[in-house]
Amino acid sequence: MTFKITAAALALATALPTMTFAQTDNAQYAASIGVNADNYTLSELVELDKALRDNDREKANLVLSEAGSEMTYEQLQAGMTANGMTMSDIEAPEMEAAEVETYSGGKEQIAAVIGVDAEDFTLNELVGLKAAVDTGDEDAAQAILDRAGVEGTAASLM
Repeated sequence: MTFKITAAALALATALPTMTFAQTDNAQYAASIGVNADNYTLSELVELDKALRDNDREKANLVLSEAGSEMTYEQLQAGMTANGMTMSDIEAPEMEAAEVETYSGGKEQIAAVIGVDAEDFTLNELVGLKAAVDTGDEDAAQAILDRAGVEGTAASLM
């Protein structure tokens, strides 16, 4: 009986911080795209980011509309955010050392799933790389590896 309670407590203690970090990662990823993280799941953010990078107006507007956003592809491409500011108007908050260490946990998890070193990539690069691997887009994966200065081929990740 004690073992079952301890195992459940351990599972809960492990899951709670992970859920919090995922929300932080989503918020940062959403902010880099220019949308509010509260309206999107991680997969919707990845889908929207890919649509914006591919200049796929139709797909981007579909994701935005399904999330209930009044933003449009054109506004996001122009650098507008959900509150009407441009990305250059936004100052990034300074993070305490403890927050930076905590934040890297999300990067570590994504990198482990893909099979790469988290230190070689930004969070956005890891999310993009994960999306490229998941969709079998070898060209996009190779472009991310090249941009990050990582030697190796995308084929080894597929």
